[in-house]
Amino acid sequence: MSDGVRVQQVDQVVPGPCDPVYGCPDPTEIVCIETVKVYDFCFQTDRRENVCFPIPAAFQGILLSDLVTCEIVQVTCQEVSREEDPNNPGFADVTLLVTVTMQFTIRRNDSVVAQFEDSFGFLKTVLLCAPEGTVIQCESAGSRCGPCVIINGQVCCEVDLCLLIQSKALVKLLVPAYGFCVPAPCVTLPKPPLVCPPENLFPPQCVPPTT
Repeated sequence: MSDGVRVQQVDQVVPGPCDPVYGCPDPTEIVCIETVKVYDFCFQTDRRENVCFPIPAAFQGILLSDLVTCEIVQVTCQEVSREEDPNNPGFADVTLLVTVTMQFTIRRNDSVVAQFEDSFGFLKTVLLCAPEGTVIQCESAGSRCGPCVIINGQVCCEVDLCLLIQSKALVKLLVPAYGFCVPAPCVTLPKPPLVCPPENLFPPQCVPPTT
């Protein structure tokens, strides 16, 4: 009985976790695929304190008591330099220019008196497995800003960044495979049964008036 179950599983290979007892079946072929290979992948948190931005001259009469909130609208990274590590072949010190764009909203008595965007940048260096031919990708995940205060015509905030950094390249790999994927029937939401005939097929009958 156990062998029969195992044979059935091999004949019907589908995406999903392997059997906890038998594991994955043996591959049926080795194929060459073109894909993006990740050579290194890391995360780094960064806190920037007292990041200040001038309030645009178009907004006059801003008070120190006004409430300031901020939102990070975009984080971009650009590779500036890459210095190979002579002691570790393939590794390099990668320097990135991280640019953070923020939106500020200033309120007074629940009314918006000013709203503007500004950005700041800083350099970040990380050690990555990044041989020649790899591309560096950096993105933000879960970043936040605030609290913010108004000081001398500026908005000053605290910014916390969570950066995901990876080196990758388009490569061709030999991969064990089970053949081509076979589609399964699509799952659809159940529909209520059709009422036939409908209850309101005809107009309601008049009731004779009472005298």
